[in-house]
Amino acid sequence: MYFLVFSFSRRGAFWTFVCSTLALGLAQLGLAYYYAITLQPLGRDLLGYSLTEITDTIEASGTAGFVPVLTALALAGVVIGLSLSSRHYQAPLWTSYVGGGLLIISFLVDLPSPKADRTYAEYLSVNKTAYLFVEAGGAFFELRKGTSDESTFRGSLGNAAMQDTVSRQYPWMYRSDYEDVLGPFFDTTTLEDGSALGAGSASGAGSALGATSASGDGSAPPNLVFIVFEGLGTAFVGEENTYGGFTPFVDSLSEHSLYWPNTVSTTGRTFGLMPSLFGSLPYASRGFMEMGDRMPLHRTLISVLEERGYHTSYYSGFDLSFDNVDRFLKRQEVDRAIGRNALQDMFGDDPGVAERYWGYPDKEMFSRVTSILDTTDRRPQLSIFHTLQTHDPFAVPNEDRYDKRFENQLGQMDLGSERRNRYETYQDKLTTFLYTDDALRQFFQWYKTQPDFGDTIFVITGDHRLIPVPQPSQIARYHVPLLIYSPLLKKSTEFRSVSTLADVAPTLMGFLSEQYGVDSMERSHWLGTPVDTTRQFRNTRSMPLMRNKNQMVDYLHKRHYLANGKLYRLQNGLRLSPVSDQSKSQKLQARLSRFKTINQYVTSEDRLYGASVPLETLPPTTPLRSASAEPARSASLEAAARARIDSALAEISQQDLTVPEQFQSARQRAFDGDYKVARAIAGRLLDRSPGYHDVRLLLGRTHAWEGNYNRAREAFHEVLDRDPGYYDTYNALADTELWASRPEAALEATEKGLAKHPGRPSYLVKKAKALLALDRTDSARATVSELEQEDPNNDALSSLKSRIEP
Repeated sequence: MYFLVFSFSRRGAFWTFVCSTLALGLAQLGLAYYYAITLQPLGRDLLGYSLTEITDTIEASGTAGFVPVLTALALAGVVIGLSLSSRHYQAPLWTSYVGGGLLIISFLVDLPSPKADRTYAEYLSVNKTAYLFVEAGGAFFELRKGTSDESTFRGSLGNAAMQDTVSRQYPWMYRSDYEDVLGPFFDTTTLEDGSALGAGSASGAGSALGATSASGDGSAPPNLVFIVFEGLGTAFVGEENTYGGFTPFVDSLSEHSLYWPNTVSTTGRTFGLMPSLFGSLPYASRGFMEMGDRMPLHRTLISVLEERGYHTSYYSGFDLSFDNVDRFLKRQEVDRAIGRNALQDMFGDDPGVAERYWGYPDKEMFSRVTSILDTTDRRPQLSIFHTLQTHDPFAVPNEDRYDKRFENQLGQMDLGSERRNRYETYQDKLTTFLYTDDALRQFFQWYKTQPDFGDTIFVITGDHRLIPVPQPSQIARYHVPLLIYSPLLKKSTEFRSVSTLADVAPTLMGFLSEQYGVDSMERSHWLGTPVDTTRQFRNTRSMPLMRNKNQMVDYLHKRHYLANGKLYRLQNGLRLSPVSDQSKSQKLQARLSRFKTINQYVTSEDRLYGASVPLETLPPTTPLRSASAEPARSASLEAAARARIDSALAEISQQDLTVPEQFQSARQRAFDGDYKVARAIAGRLLDRSPGYHDVRLLLGRTHAWEGNYNRAREAFHEVLDRDPGYYDTYNALADTELWASRPEAALEATEKGLAKHPGRPSYLVKKAKALLALDRTDSARATVSELEQEDPNNDALSSLKSRIEP
């Protein structure tokens, strides 16, 4: 730049050099400061936010602080001072060569990457200015390329990503038949006076709030109250966690709730919370809500329940235009959306604005909203609350009071010096957790006084893990808790299995449909499935995750996790360990690439949902779970299965097999894992002999082995309708309920079986397993004793005894 300008003006070249050097220096300083705050370098996510959103963020963060400002002034003084001095005092020629050489080396040689187990160390030695230039520049050209290709994007229908989808017009649509996995944990029956039986008596489920009572009508659908706790990662819940101990109310509530500590948010920032939690929606290119008025036709839990008579509302203290929340809520036809501007209009200027809040402080927001809720007569209600205090600038009202609370909390905890120092380092962040936790406690205390508290279900989660606190792994930013609390709960339970926020809407839809008769959707496009209610750690989910508005480089798939090209194995507690498996890495990269292609198509071409798509053309489950999630394979697999079925049926006809021989053929196919062929043979047998119970049981078991529990139950109950005393039906039904993590239903099946066939060892084994799953150890011990009397050589005795007396 200096040489280009020098030919025109020596003075201009001098000041061009000074200004450009100063600009680069200040940019590097500012980006380093940004990294120090967020532990992530600024890159392509810069293009994901509007100028207004960036301005709001900077204003909310307030001044940069004394040290960064002083450093910036010092840098400016050094650059300008040395430059001016060089004009008056000629430097030796060798300094030019040394300076030029160092400049060239700085371009050619990278700093060594530190060997550390912290994710922020991955970018510690990266030049932050170069990173922004490369990442944002790449995102800009990708965006321009994507825009220019939109007119030809329809051609992608023929590429490999679309080859194996059932519907090339609406590749992510399916028949919605969501299993009710929550029902076994709730008591929705009613007394003669209409009060809910289980309200407040759920093994202490109400003790987090004191004594509770229910006066609602258990036959009516319950109120749903969602509370999104900004930045609430699992690391902040429970004193045993890395930064736990500063959400005492949420901690106590988790002990009286259905609690999933290993829940995964689908996005690393707040922009994806609403579409994922309420609509299990895809991401589009920069976040679903970022599409604004161009959002494709879609359904969410909000809009579906709105159509079924729910009063829907949203409350938060921040400006709802941020991340296009207001446009998204408008598309759902929400009855009431209250944000910062509405609160200002109704109650005056927001308290604490001088202290650089995003908006109304959480306590003020909740206290004002309760007066609004009091004016709503329509029932049932779906109410959504989003807190904001646990966000930069991490300031709270009555700061001195909460600083003392922080010190008291530290004093009550048994901490080593290392952990105490870690807490003190992030005191301002942890103090905001204390404040918002107090706000939730006060809100629950108010809600407990409401007449329909007993018929209300509360869902509490975080949008993502707080970013400015160091994260132990790449998946940690998505690691959030999920709590479902209600006086209707029979008892509290903790599930260590992995679920995602995209699973919440299908879970509640299945529950409301099964327990309260709320009409479910016939057609759906939701990416999630009902939450996993397995108590041990496991992951059956396959889901891409979006770090920020321009970066989708993470993929969660069963026991593996792909993060920006690096492969990890998923371990208990969502810990990651590096894995060197090129084949597996390529498969996950292919899944991610395929998802991106279809994600772009369905959102940009408005092909996410079609109300008139014939049901018979749609698959029975979400494509992310079905075989179509396998890149470019399911179409050929379907063709191969059809060929095997035709061949097997033709072979049976040619051999002129008897009915029992055909049944044995179907059994062998099922045991070999060829369920489709086994079901085809069984189906033909049932057409001729509908009373052949063993065939129908085999049909049901193949569905259960594949996890299609509803279809399995249908087959078993049809056998019971025809012959209530048929022995093996209760075995099959109990097995299915145990696999589906419904121990109470399994217990009921075994008890019905024992009533008709007393003392059967197989029933007693399953009964003991169900009782152990329900933590009824004494009853399980008695059942095992009975089993030992009936069958002292039973193979299951040893393992059952070890589970009772480890």
